[in-house]
Amino acid sequence: MSQPLPEAQWFWRRLFTWGVTIWILFQLHSLIARLPEGDLRSISERLILLLGSLIAFYLIGPTAEHIIALVRAWRGNKL
Repeated sequence: MSQPLPEAQWFWRRLFTWGVTIWILFQLHSLIARLPEGDLRSISERLILLLGSLIAFYLIGPTAEHIIALVRAWRGNKL
């Protein structure tokens, strides 16, 4: 079996991830400055959770090529 090719669109996934990360941090900063104390905790926790999930997906998420290779390997074992 040959080695899978590198992901063709890795640049756009990274650009999207960093763009959304910067946007979420900016939103969090502006919410902290404007919202009352009660609403602030709930909204900021959700934004931080979203940011953490996005960064975790970026760091450990498989590429499309890896997912296809896993599905092909799984199908090969089932036949």
